[in-house]
Amino acid sequence: MMRCDLKNIILSICILNSSIMISQTNDVGVFLGGSLFHGDIGHSNAENAALNAQHVFGFQLKRNLNYHFGVSININRGSLFASDANSSDIFKLERNLHFKSKITEIGLIGEFNLRPYMSRDADYNTSPFIFLGISKFYFNPQAQGNDGTWHNLRPLGTEGQGSDFYPQRALYKLNGIAIPFGIGYKINIYEFLTLNINMSWRITFTDYLDDVSTTYVDPSILSDLGAELADQSQNTFKEGFQRGDPNDNDKYGFFGITISYSIKDPQQKCENINY
Repeated sequence: MMRCDLKNIILSICILNSSIMISQTNDVGVFLGGSLFHGDIGHSNAENAALNAQHVFGFQLKRNLNYHFGVSININRGSLFASDANSSDIFKLERNLHFKSKITEIGLIGEFNLRPYMSRDADYNTSPFIFLGISKFYFNPQAQGNDGTWHNLRPLGTEGQGSDFYPQRALYKLNGIAIPFGIGYKINIYEFLTLNINMSWRITFTDYLDDVSTTYVDPSILSDLGAELADQSQNTFKEGFQRGDPNDNDKYGFFGITISYSIKDPQQKCENINY
């Protein structure tokens, strides 16, 4: 009797294991899209961020744990850009600042399908999804001088960073941690190919993606180039006048499409079970 019960238990475990493995796949994907930026420079409303979109591309390696959950490692590379000239805000138009920056990130993302989904399964081949994760990003803000050359802004200390006159303003780091979150919709366009459309934002913990955060400083403590790029208005702003908002950190994001190739796990079989 015990021998029969043991066989049944082993058989049940094998069937359960096979069922789980059938719903597990690995995806290798390529992302193509545009960037989003919302900070001190440019449009006041995040809804208009796409108007300054720059090219972004990336790679994704994802493990689909079941029909609802997946975990991925994402690497993205692109650019950010914003200009006060594109804003409708009177102060920003007068301030007349701009910036661009390369942005590189690597992230660990958890994904949840709102409907059961699995490539290669004709019954579950479309679903909206949401995702959340953590990422490490690298940036380097630049601005264009009067001679048309783009210059790195951090070494110039445009807000007195690293200066003895402003000891409380340290040079900001060119990397940080972000919290990516977003939504999307995926469809299985061929047996092993998935197309998804997605949009996401990153909550960051820096206000210097665009090199703007606090107040204007005395231009005499800056280099000639630093003074030129710190204040590009027609009417020079006085020392202490608000240049940015230090209480509102910058955000960036991406939108676009991902095409993924599904690699199905080999099915495991229970062998050598004697009855």
